[in-house]
Amino acid sequence: TSWTSTSTGDYSRVSFFGRAEYNYTDRYYGEVSVRTDGSSRFGKDNRWGVFGAVGFMWNLRNEDFMAAHRDWLTLGQIALSSGTSGNSEIPNYEHLALIGGGADYVGDAGVAPLQPGNESLTWENTWTSNLAFHFGFWNRLNVDLELYNKKTTDMLMNVPLSYAQSNGYGYIWDNVGAMVNRGVELNLNATLLDINDFMWSVNANVGYNRNKLVELYNGVTEYELANTNTKLVVGHSVGEFYINRYAGVNPANGDALWYDKDGNITTELRDEDKVLVGKNYHAPWQGGFGTNLGWKGITLSAQFSWVADRWMVNNDRYFDESNGRFATYNQSNRLLDRWKKPGDITDIPRHGVYTEFDSRLLEDASFLRLKNVMLSYSFPKRLMDKSKVF
Repeated sequence: TSWTSTSTGDYSRVSFFGRAEYNYTDRYYGEVSVRTDGSSRFGKDNRWGVFGAVGFMWNLRNEDFMAAHRDWLTLGQIALSSGTSGNSEIPNYEHLALIGGGADYVGDAGVAPLQPGNESLTWENTWTSNLAFHFGFWNRLNVDLELYNKKTTDMLMNVPLSYAQSNGYGYIWDNVGAMVNRGVELNLNATLLDINDFMWSVNANVGYNRNKLVELYNGVTEYELANTNTKLVVGHSVGEFYINRYAGVNPANGDALWYDKDGNITTELRDEDKVLVGKNYHAPWQGGFGTNLGWKGITLSAQFSWVADRWMVNNDRYFDESNGRFATYNQSNRLLDRWKKPGDITDIPRHGVYTEFDSRLLEDASFLRLKNVMLSYSFPKRLMDKSKVF
């Protein structure tokens, strides 16, 4: 058992933690833990949350029936765990209904409400279950495969309210909604060569996550996030773009074209024609890979990272491809290909038909990045021992 306490002056948190372990002849390992956390960001009646976890691991390699295979199976474990955790990341004092000075009433100083408060605010809860496989072969290759399911309930959200309903605030913090994340992660580490003083190893990892919103608040099934071109919809993932679909340029007159919500071509840009386009700014795929080369204390290593199927709105193009809206800004040379005469086939309308925040600005933001390259030298241990310092 243990306990911790943190305080910043505005915010304090206290945690009590207990754990029990069980190990049987190096074949089975189990663990049970429970913790309780208290946060001053919640009211006095809802300040504490209790979270627990259980885990079990089977060391397959140490079973008697695997004795004949231990020369090539150097690691063999299967692990299963399930448990809950809490989140209290909201601004300080949001549970309090506050008033403050500085208000003006027909020239007279006064006080006025500052925020509505919510004394029923409490911990957001995430229940995570994992199934993991850890295997090693010939002391050269290690494979880790993990499958997970995370369900988050009582999500801490800034819930919109009508100004009449909320006495002029327009929002209130509350515990609402639920979200599920399911995915898989794979990690590989391999030593390809290990000859005398030379060693070459590689590593790679890949992860896939599927996110789905399963509940919002007060029976609401969808809610548009203003000025973001995104929308929260039950059954869809968080971060999916909700936007007008650009259909190109009319070759007869150079007008911009869009699809309405039913897929028909229109020359009008209307909010009611926005749709979820299946593209998300959260990348479902991500990973990395790298290599290490070592020879007599000299090591050269490189590590790459990547994400796939991530989409973002290129805000710069709204300005530098404005087509006349921002005439004093430097403009992209792509505008040289805009429509000029009947019959021109292009995706840039005639001059004076401005660029809008529609699907033409959505771009694939997938990337492969070289994160680091390092060349290092490790001095021999016998030399370091003689220094009496290192």
